[in-house]
Amino acid sequence: MGKIFGNKARIDLGSSDFRRFIEYENLYIDKTIYIEHIIQEASSVLLITRPRRTGKSLNLDMLRTFLDCKLDTKSFFRGLYIESSEVFKNINKCPVIYLDIKDLNEKLYKKQFFDSLKTISSNYLQPEQMDWKVKECFENKLYEETSILRYLIENLHSICGVRPYVLIDEYDKILMDNIHSPLYEEIRQWLTNILESALKSNLSLEKAVITGVTRISKESMFSGLNNIEVFDVFTPSVFDGDFSLTEEEAHELLDKDQLKLAREWYNNYRVGNELLYTLFSALSYQKSGRLENYWGRSGTIDLLVSLLNKKLAGDLAEMIKDPQKSTSTSIDSRLSYKELLHKTTESGFYSLAVQAGYLSHTKQSGEGSNIYQVHIHNKEIANVWKEFILDRISRENVCELAKIFKYLSHTEEFSKRLKDFIDYQLSFYDLDKELEKTYHVLFFGLALGAGYCCHSNKESGLGRYDLLIEGDDFSVIIELKKATSKNKLEQLASKALAQIDTNEYVGSLCSEKPLYKVGVSCYKTSCYVKTSLHNY
Repeated sequence: MGKIFGNKARIDLGSSDFRRFIEYENLYIDKTIYIEHIIQEASSVLLITRPRRTGKSLNLDMLRTFLDCKLDTKSFFRGLYIESSEVFKNINKCPVIYLDIKDLNEKLYKKQFFDSLKTISSNYLQPEQMDWKVKECFENKLYEETSILRYLIENLHSICGVRPYVLIDEYDKILMDNIHSPLYEEIRQWLTNILESALKSNLSLEKAVITGVTRISKESMFSGLNNIEVFDVFTPSVFDGDFSLTEEEAHELLDKDQLKLAREWYNNYRVGNELLYTLFSALSYQKSGRLENYWGRSGTIDLLVSLLNKKLAGDLAEMIKDPQKSTSTSIDSRLSYKELLHKTTESGFYSLAVQAGYLSHTKQSGEGSNIYQVHIHNKEIANVWKEFILDRISRENVCELAKIFKYLSHTEEFSKRLKDFIDYQLSFYDLDKELEKTYHVLFFGLALGAGYCCHSNKESGLGRYDLLIEGDDFSVIIELKKATSKNKLEQLASKALAQIDTNEYVGSLCSEKPLYKVGVSCYKTSCYVKTSLHNY
């Protein structure tokens, strides 16, 4: 049986409405086995964590469409996997409380949550069927009552005669979005109280399915739930292939030439035992025919970017340069956002990066081991990291460059510091082509950002200098050379320095402040710097 349904030319990248896909015959990847996995899972509370844009919301809406006893949706599942499953007998048998947390506002979240429950209640209950506790909350707008979800679950069970499902989408997004807000702790405590009250030892609950990007448990969010089962990206489970795009699905979706390129650009994110394609990117590629950074441009995790330091950025730079490179680190699948902000550790950073989909992982052998090899798993993610790192460090570089120029009068120390600085920056660029131009742009942009006056490729003396950088109390002429091998770097740096004198670039430059000549040679991401003070 095939996995691809609908029209391959009709790709909807923005909707999470399952019925819309079927009604309009949009391209749909049959993930209805997810319904079977949910119903057959013995645990009553499931937390399933996956990166963004992997189909979490669509799957949850599909599950709601299948279960909701107020609907008649058999026709929507005709020809799909679930129609032939033994669990198909459960279609349209249960009340469903579907809660979308990701769009809650930090200031209005209690009212928005409350209004959602009120709408759900009116769909199943007549006013006279409402339990007095539910009615009192709604009539008196008791937004602070964190037991309202439990009251509604019990009320639906009593009236419908069937235990309801609770589906909660993107539970952690409101926390990620407000990690720097003074309201963070208030929001976290409110959500914890809601979940514990509704889901712990609730005999009226059939099952709760919670989705998110990360597993937050060190902050006691789930510590009170003794009945929760977590299905994250680290532990193999039946849910491994229920999100994103599997190899089998990719073979059916893409032609042979597309598949080869898609594998390089969008594949190899590990979930349990599966290596998956980034769903949003693969579908975007199928729609446009262009290989681009689709997933990376569709959002970011500011928390992850804020945790970058020089050591971590350097490690990532090595992984960008060498696709086979990986970093060995301990991984903790349970995160504390506040702990990460207070003290960034390699383990915490890599744990978040893997769960969020910005790195992939392979577990090292050994029973009970929490040591993993983490790596950049495809070309799109390498490009995303370049953008993240360059954006992050560009704001710091101008200050660093200004500090380095303070050492100009100590030419050897200046040369050493400038070389180290350039080596670090160039780690994040693709240097296969136009190497001198890349160095040129790097110097020019950072020097301008540091507040210096800059001139590029201007005529002076017997030719054109590459760069002239002027501060309040110094001037610097920089000549750049591209080497053909690493062992010729020193020789070419000397040649670049000599060229400044040979071509008389100093010309009529002001002699009232010291002028320094800098020769820079470069080979890939390595460079050599020589500096001397000009004698007028």
